[in-house]
Amino acid sequence: MNKKTLHILLLFLCLIMLATQSSLAALDAEAIGIGADFSTLTGESAYYSNPAGLSLRDNNFTIKANFGFSIWNNVFKNDEFSDEDFTAKLSDEDLLVGGMAAAGTQIFYKNFTIGINARGEGILTADSDAAGIIAGDEPEIEFESGTDSASVTADLGQTAGGAVNLTDLSLSYAREIGTAMTAKSELVEALYFGATYHYLEGDIYSYSGGGNITATLLPDGTVTYSSTSSPEFYADRNDSEATGNAFDLGLLFKLRNNYSLAFSVMNIGKLTADDYYRDGVRYTIVSSSTKLEEEDFEGTVIEDELEYDLPRIVRLGLKLDYSPNTVFYADYERINYDGGQDENIYSLGSQFRKTKLIPLRLGINYSTLRESVELAAGLGININNSFKIDFGIADLLALTDNAKGVKFGLATTIKF
Repeated sequence: MNKKTLHILLLFLCLIMLATQSSLAALDAEAIGIGADFSTLTGESAYYSNPAGLSLRDNNFTIKANFGFSIWNNVFKNDEFSDEDFTAKLSDEDLLVGGMAAAGTQIFYKNFTIGINARGEGILTADSDAAGIIAGDEPEIEFESGTDSASVTADLGQTAGGAVNLTDLSLSYAREIGTAMTAKSELVEALYFGATYHYLEGDIYSYSGGGNITATLLPDGTVTYSSTSSPEFYADRNDSEATGNAFDLGLLFKLRNNYSLAFSVMNIGKLTADDYYRDGVRYTIVSSSTKLEEEDFEGTVIEDELEYDLPRIVRLGLKLDYSPNTVFYADYERINYDGGQDENIYSLGSQFRKTKLIPLRLGINYSTLRESVELAAGLGININNSFKIDFGIADLLALTDNAKGVKFGLATTIKF
C-alpha cells in the first residue's frame, strides 16, 4: 500500500463503515430538499429535528420509511480529486472530513412515535502538513528567499475525530401545553412540547495520532525525514458492545401572525464500552533518513472505558406560513462533536405547493466547518392523501464544480 492510498483510507475510514449503517442531521428527505433539518418542521418530518413538531400531525396511524446520507469536506470541490490537486490543496489548511447516514422506520399514532433506525456519523480532522507528507511520494516544499534549505513539520497529534454506527430504538411523545396561558396571550396561539428517548447499541471509533514528522528539502533536491515521539495514526474501537441513552427535547410556539418559533436540543447523551482495541499505523525513518516506512499494529484489549459523546445539536428557528401554498423557513444550528470540532450552520428554506399533489422545495445553507454554501432541492409526490414519496438532494452547486459534498434522501409515508 503506497502512502497516498494509506492516508486516504485513514481519512475516509469513518465514511466507509457508514455505508451499511447510519445520524440525526438533515437526513430526512423533506429536510434535505429545503436545505436543513429546520426546527420548525411539523408532522412526521419533525422526527429528526424537533420532537415538538410531532404534535402538529393528524391523529392517524402512519408508517414512514426513510434513507439518507451525507458526505462532505472543507477543502476539495467536486472536480478537484486528481493527484496534483490532492497534494496542492492540502498545503494550505487542515482537512476536515465528515459523513452521516440513516435508515429506518417510524410508526406514528396520536401523540406517540416509535422509531427503529440504523444510524451512523463520523468526523475527522487532519493536520495539513501531516496530510501533505503522508499522502505525497515527495512533499511540496519550496525554498524560502535567502536560504539553502526548507522544511515542513507535521504534527500527527492534531489528528482528532470519532465515528459511531449503531442501532437506535426510540420512543417520542408530543403534545400541546400551556393552553390556559396561550388563551390569554395576544402573541402566542399555541405552545407544543416534545421529547424523544433513544436506546442505543453499536460500535465506537475514536481517531487520534501522536508524534511529529519533519521533511527537509536539501539544495540538491533530496528530501530527508526526522521524527519525534514515535509518529503514528491510530483508532480505538470497542471490544464489547457499546450502549447508551440519549434524549431529544423541543418547544414550538405557533404565533398568531402566521409565524412559528421553535427551539430544540438533540442528542443529549453518549455511548460507553467497557474495553477497547487500538489499531493503527506507525512510521519509522529508514534508508539514511530519506524514506518513511509504515508498519501496521494492533494492540491487545485495553480494560478501560471508551466513550463517545453524541454530536450535541442545538437549533433555533423561525417559520412563515406566507400562504396556504407557500412556506418559508430560517434556522440557526450549533453542533458540538466528540472530536472537539464545533460547527455553526445558517439555513434558509422554502416549500411551494401549486397543487397538493407535488410540493416543490428549495433551500440553501452555510456551514462554518465545510466553509461553503450548499444549495438543495426536492419534491414530494402525494397520492390520494394516503401515500407520499419524498426526494431531496444537495449540493446542486456540483453542476458548476463548486460542491464540497453530496447529500441525498428518500422517504415513503403511508397513512391509514
